[in-house]
This record gives sequence, structure tokens and C-alpha cells, in this order.
Amino acid sequence: MMERGLVLELHGIGLSQGATTHLDRISLSLAAGERLIVLGETGSGREALMRVLGGFPEKGDVITGTIRYAGGPPVPAGSRSKPALRTAYLPNPLSHPLVPHASVAAQLTRIVARKLNAPFGSAREELRLALERLPGAVTLPLLDAKPTALDPVTIATGLIASVSAQTPDLVLAESPFADLGPKAIKTLLNALDAEQQRLNYGLIYATGGLSPIARLGGRVLVLRAGKVVEEGSAERLMSGHAHAYTRRLFEALPRLVMENPRPRSLSRGQPLLQFHNVPFGSEPPPKNLYGEERPVRDGVTFEIRRGASLALIGEPQSGRHALLRLMLGVDPAPSGRVLFDAVDLNVLSEGMAARIRRRVAYISGRDDTLDPRMTLWDTVEEPLRAHLNISGELIAGYREAALKRVGLASHDGKLPVSVLSPFDKRRLAVARAFVGAPLLVVVDEPLTGLDAFAQNIMREVLIDFRATQGPAFLVLTSDFTIAQALAEDALVLEGGKIVEKGAIAHLVHSPKHDATKALIDAVSLSREAASV
Repeated sequence: MMERGLVLELHGIGLSQGATTHLDRISLSLAAGERLIVLGETGSGREALMRVLGGFPEKGDVITGTIRYAGGPPVPAGSRSKPALRTAYLPNPLSHPLVPHASVAAQLTRIVARKLNAPFGSAREELRLALERLPGAVTLPLLDAKPTALDPVTIATGLIASVSAQTPDLVLAESPFADLGPKAIKTLLNALDAEQQRLNYGLIYATGGLSPIARLGGRVLVLRAGKVVEEGSAERLMSGHAHAYTRRLFEALPRLVMENPRPRSLSRGQPLLQFHNVPFGSEPPPKNLYGEERPVRDGVTFEIRRGASLALIGEPQSGRHALLRLMLGVDPAPSGRVLFDAVDLNVLSEGMAARIRRRVAYISGRDDTLDPRMTLWDTVEEPLRAHLNISGELIAGYREAALKRVGLASHDGKLPVSVLSPFDKRRLAVARAFVGAPLLVVVDEPLTGLDAFAQNIMREVLIDFRATQGPAFLVLTSDFTIAQALAEDALVLEGGKIVEKGAIAHLVHSPKHDATKALIDAVSLSREAASV
């Protein structure tokens, strides 16, 4: 480990590809034990800066400027020379940084062994000790499984442990916990904070979100279009004494409204989706002496009326998707009744149930829900052509109106979905839902992978969709701020069970269950951050 002093110094760093400039004369320095948060939206240059620092340029990158490591001589930033300090890289587990055919423990151990120039057995012991210091129940035997068998939060914990086991001088963290859920993000940020203080390494953390700034603090470098907008302490930037762009970036991020929430809309429509005494939870339905399932007396009962909104709030493994599958009749209810538009889904054939589900639109944060081979126009037109016998002129009119509503009317309609950005794909899914005139819209983590400005626009698009079209909304999320923006009532889930339910305004103000309190606490940032 290095003594307190200079870890890294960049001077005049530039990166371009052809006529496009990604970084424009960036200069910065970092001391041992210091943390620098690089904040910017997608395309701001933060990804390009991390490529330069990590030494993994892309084909066609032209890199200028110099880097000086640990007080050594300046070297060209584009050179392949090995830095005179131990550098560890902390990626996001959702970016699939590990190969799928080998166990996580083996891969992380090889990384530690290579960085420490140590035998495999010694490196594995260092990794085990590092895991023991972290909160939670992640152990080395648990990581003796392939990445596909483990959840992203477990892999993220293992990645933090591997970084600590390397005893680095510098850690490069590229949005390592983005989209893992607010509760997990808080836990992982706290773990990273504790490990950095213990090991005193320099930390550069690239992010498009506010949570790392509020929880880690330190110095913040704001990038826009490859240039530094401003640089300063997290406290100053979050206090509102910042550049107009920085303030707009912070204002675009969601906040939990603790007082004076928006007025509750009146839901006077007929029941659309009804759950009557349906068993849901980790325990199987009780059986009688003959092995037959007995009726459940305390099953789940609720309803969603036309035009109303309900959020299923919980971590990814909480059971929210299992409940959704029951609600839509994808999985048959073992007992009780599930009615959609007054039709019992349990008595329908699969073909009839599929016809009913045509009145349900699905908007997801996953980019693989749209066919990448279809064009932008075909994606929007498909629901109309498949289910309605109307003229091509009418179809084109509905298509253009829907694309205009989401801000995609100026795009080339013959472009394939595969070339669209995640933000454009998300808006395209909303346009596709628009033309289908659904009775129910399922919104599943719609802001995943989007930067602050894109998240703000998506929230506005979805709020406008509900206000103008009037469908019922069913929102699946682990983030109370998203639930509060898009829904009025909620079911809170944990461990495959519904642990609390009620109006979101009431849950935020007076939560009862520990799971609800933890989810709210995870998105409740400091007073300074909330006031920006």
C-alpha cells in the first residue's frame, strides 16, 4: 500500500474517434484515500474516461495527454505501459464481467492471484477473509457456482471482496451497483465506503446517479459532452450552489415525497383485475387427510379498478413477478379466483386467456422485450395489424400519433430496433402500448439503465400515458420513488409474501413492517441532497 500522497495525475486527456470528440483536455489528480466521483449522463464522457484510466481503449480511439502514476514521470495516456501502482477494477455485475462456464470463486481467485503474484491457494484464502469482513451472508462456498446461478447482488459482493483482497492503490468503479435496487445499492455502497477507509486506496467512481454522491461524499467531477462542467465537494454541489447544468442533473433524479404528496385521484371505474382468496407465499396450500388441498381461508384478496394504479414493491427476489404471473393467469391459481374484466382466468383455455391478455400492455426495463430485427414502424404497427382489420392509412395515422407522443416521430421508421439506444427502446415500447389501447399496463422497472435526464422524461411519458389514455397501471419496482410517481396504492413483498399494503402516501409516512422501512430508507437521501 502507498503512503498518503499522489496516486494519479491526468493532464490534457483527450479521446476522439474520427470526427467525434469524447474527451476534451481533461485534467485531474487523485490522492491516496481520496474518492472522486465522475458524474454525467450517458455520452458525457465518463465511460470514455474510464476506458483511458483502465487501459482498455476501443478500436479507433485516438488518445492524447499524459498520465502520471504515484509521483513517477508522465507517460502518454495512450501507451500500453504498466502503471507503477496496483489498480483494481470494479464493474457492474449486470454487464456480465465474468465468463459463464467457470465458477465465480475461481475467476475472482485468479484475478487476486495475478494481481498479488501469489499461489492460487493463498489468493483463495485472501478472498475468503475479504468476504468475511463484508456485511451479509455471502461466503466463498456460495461463490463456488457459475455466474448464471447467482443473483447480481451476490456477485457484486464478491467483486468488492476481490478488490479488497488485491490491496490496491487505485480502484476504478464504473457504475458498479447501478440497477441493483435501492436497498442493495445502499448496502453495497456502505461496504465499499468501509473498505476504502480501511485500505486507504484512491477511488474513482463513475456514475449517472445521485445515490453514490449522497452516500460516499468526496470530490465530484461533472462531465458534459466530454468537458468538465465543474468540480467541487459533494456537499457544495448537493446544496444547490452549483452550475445550472449540475442543478438540472440533480433535479432530474427522483425524490421521495415525505410530506404533501400529490392528491389521490378518484378511481370510480368498474373492477378490472380481481384477486379472491388466492394463496400466495412460500408455504404450500394445506392438505386434508386424503392429500387434497384444503381451501385457504386467509389467501390474498384485492382488486384493481379501471383507471386505478397499484405498485408491487420489493427486491428482485421478493416474489413480485410470481404474483404478476398469477394476476395475468400465466400461472394458474391453485385455489381462489382471478378475474380480468369479469372473466375467470382459471376456467379459460390457454388460447382464450391469450386473447384476454391482448388488452394488457407490457413496458419493461429490459431491452430484449422488443424484437431487434423489426423496424421502428413495424414494432408499433404490429398490435394493430395482428388484431384489427383496418386500412393501412388508419394504421399509419395511429402509428405516427403514438410516435409523436413519445418523441420518436423524427426518427427514421425503417431503422431496426437493434440500433436504438436503451432510452429510445423504452419510448418505443410505450408507443407500441399506446396504439393497443390497453385496459391494463404493466410497467416493470421502466427506468433501468437510463441516466437522470432520460429517467425524468420516461416518468413524464408514462404519467402522460395514464392521464390521456386512462388505463390501469400495475408497477413493479424496488424503488419507492418510482412507485410514488406512477401509482397510488402498493403491495410490499418480501421473501415471497405480501408483508404490507395500503396507499403509498400512508406507507411512506407510517411504514409498519421492517421490509417497508428498509425500502423507504434506501431511497431517503440526506437532507442536502433532497433539497437540491
